[in-house]
Amino acid sequence: MTTLRLATSDQVDTLLLTTSDTANRNIENIINNAENSNEKAVILGPLGFFGHFLSTGATSNRGDQIVFCYRPRQDYFFRMSEATITTPSGQKKLIGGAGSGGFCRPNNADDFVNARQNVMTQVSITRPNTQSLPIAPFENVPLGKSITSDDATSSSPSFRVNSASFLPAMANVSDAEITKCLSKPSENAQSFVSDVSEQDSSQPTYFGETRNECLAKIGVPTKVLVKEVKLENEVNSENCIDYGKGNGRISDECQELLSLSASGVPK
Repeated sequence: MTTLRLATSDQVDTLLLTTSDTANRNIENIINNAENSNEKAVILGPLGFFGHFLSTGATSNRGDQIVFCYRPRQDYFFRMSEATITTPSGQKKLIGGAGSGGFCRPNNADDFVNARQNVMTQVSITRPNTQSLPIAPFENVPLGKSITSDDATSSSPSFRVNSASFLPAMANVSDAEITKCLSKPSENAQSFVSDVSEQDSSQPTYFGETRNECLAKIGVPTKVLVKEVKLENEVNSENCIDYGKGNGRISDECQELLSLSASGVPK
């Protein structure tokens, strides 16, 4: 690791920022690219980091932070079994990761983003309390959708993606000290829950040291990218049967949409 320690601060900053940005862009690609339908189904499902905030009763999940280690060398992007959910109070209500607690482990080669084992990226995702976001009335409602309390797709929810990349080998601290920092919430409560006060002891919210503050204190080079994202439900229509006399054949688009053959027989 001698050559790594000789890297300039600009080189380190570029490496870390690029790695954090790659993690964020992968999330965007999974959602927007039809070729990633399997990963998209996982992310939007009840055991996904977006689906956790969209399922029935998800209003009680506001302020939760879903934390996982970004492992691009795996053949999948996310599994809830390898994540941890941190509540606004700083407690853990789900601990996965087969012993890792959902956090990156400096002593585990598989947790590094590359085979050189120099950079790690830990990602946390939360859905802030909407009252704490500067939005106009009905801004979160897609065009062409009616508003219902039971339909999670009747709004365009906002999420906050927090990706922190760091270099464990460039700090003269133990793996245990780094792991302790990684287990802390990525944000304090006032940044994602409205109308909370540190002086109000009745508020079950976390105001302690954050992950990034802890890593900075022990001297671990870290760069964090925070992205506000909006998940929009696109409503597209396809004309499957024309009025009047048709050609007796269902269009290719409708065959795929309805799982029918060209003659209308279920596949």
